[in-house]
Amino acid sequence: MMAWAMRGFTLGVALLVALTSWALSAWLPWPAALLAALVLAVVIHAAVVALGFALARLLTDRGGPAGPPGWLAAMPKEIYLSLRNMYLDIPWRHRWPIRMPAHARGAVLLVHGYGCNRGVWRDFDTWLAARGWIVAALDLEPPRAGIDGFGKQVAAEAAALVLRTGHERVTVIAHSMGGLATRAALRVVPDAPIGHVITLGTPHRGTWHARFGRGECAAQMLPDSPWLCDLQTAETPAVASRCICIASHHDNIVCPVDRALLPGAAASLVVARVGHMALAHDAGVRAFIEQRLSALHALETAESDAA
Repeated sequence: MMAWAMRGFTLGVALLVALTSWALSAWLPWPAALLAALVLAVVIHAAVVALGFALARLLTDRGGPAGPPGWLAAMPKEIYLSLRNMYLDIPWRHRWPIRMPAHARGAVLLVHGYGCNRGVWRDFDTWLAARGWIVAALDLEPPRAGIDGFGKQVAAEAAALVLRTGHERVTVIAHSMGGLATRAALRVVPDAPIGHVITLGTPHRGTWHARFGRGECAAQMLPDSPWLCDLQTAETPAVASRCICIASHHDNIVCPVDRALLPGAAASLVVARVGHMALAHDAGVRAFIEQRLSALHALETAESDAA
């Protein structure tokens, strides 16, 4: 569903670029007019992303690691990735097969965030597979539904992955709202075969930027929303201890940084100069994920041998 929506959006932008270049061709040669129209489209997109960073800075302590240089440093990559996701990955690159490397160490399920689909994991999926992990992903549908419904989808996909691979449990790596969907999965389906959860930029305590979203899931991500309060009340310390949180001082969507940290989590990593979408592409974040996955694999192997 998101793929078709973004294809329509892309075609709409292409039409606007064509009309703008046609209008500019009255003063410029057509190649220059087309280039100017494309540049204008990119500038408008960059301005929207920059506005998100500006709002995030207003909501964040301006001292320490969250100072202005970090916001400026995070912006270029975030602009590039948001362009790539909107016009390439989400509409056209979302249909990738499950990655099944030989001699797999374990199974990983990738869960995307709000307004996205599994296409946002392109490149990250092959990076994981190259390190010996079976990698699968799902699309959370319909995009504006409630997070509890998404949780049931995550639980079902985890169960299907276990049946397909023969592994007893899967590790979930979830971006943004996907982390809340996975916590919801552990609440609505307590026996879901999910071992540990690694969240990237997940608004565990809500995000002010959810005001700009649409649908039930966006309302549920508002700070102190009834849904978030219910989730926190129902969640046991044992569930939180299975979570590993990754956050950024310069996340342009989930801020301040403590909004992306879950009390009682097994471990946390806080980075700087990394935007919301860039978390899955940052070298330091990937090194941390690789280290944590290896540690979890060693722990599960030891538990299996002991049994």
